Amino acid sequence: MKWRSSIKLLLLTVITISLMLGGYRPTYAASSWDAALSGIDAMYDGLTAVQTLVKQESLEISALRKKNNDALATINAKLKVIDQATITRLTQESESLQRKHASLLEEYKSLGKQVTAAKKRKDKKTADLLELKRNKLKPAATAASAEIKAKKDALAAAKKAKTAKVKVVKDALTPVQTLKKQITAENKSVAAARKHLSAADKRYKASVKRGDAIVAALELKTVYDQTKAIHTSLAKVYDWEKQISRIITNASAKLPK
Repeated sequence: MKWRSSIKLLLLTVITISLMLGGYRPTYAASSWDAALSGIDAMYDGLTAVQTLVKQESLEISALRKKNNDALATINAKLKVIDQATITRLTQESESLQRKHASLLEEYKSLGKQVTAAKKRKDKKTADLLELKRNKLKPAATAASAEIKAKKDALAAAKKAKTAKVKVVKDALTPVQTLKKQITAENKSVAAARKHLSAADKRYKASVKRGDAIVAALELKTVYDQTKAIHTSLAKVYDWEKQISRIITNASAKLPK
């Protein structure tokens, strides 16, 4: 922009003259003071425009970030309930079957141990009698074990299916973390710029109170530069938030219908 180049040239002239003269030539000092005053006047419009832009960007970023965070929370809530009704039902049925057949399977297992012990004692009669009892229970015990295993296998398959469905969505959301780290880093730059801006603004106001237009012009230029730096950072952050929004939309489309 032409007016920015003019301001920079004017301020450079003011700085050069002020350094050369050091306040020993009243005529030049007065001229420098007038030039600085004109520079402040010219700079104000640009500064006001950038300040307005920064305020607008801050509001837009806050609104979009809230929208994104709410959308992420909604996705995470939906991920938790994927196939959860099926998994809960299969879990309950599996536990119910285990309770139902617990005494039968325990008895069958106990008879097996008793048969083994009798054979070790060489007590064929007892071993045969126990074997008869055990073999009588074997079909029911085998069927019960198979029923429990089938239910556990179905539960494991349901959990595996859920994990796969969740992974598809989470993989789609992976870039969000990288973008959030970039935003965090850029926000630190914004915070640093705001700190420098605040200090320069205090010095500017102090210079105005002293009637020192030259220093005031230099400090106002610093305020402008830091505000512009904040604007540049906020533009990046807003773009990253928009990227996050698109990623969330894409990930949402991958949720099971």
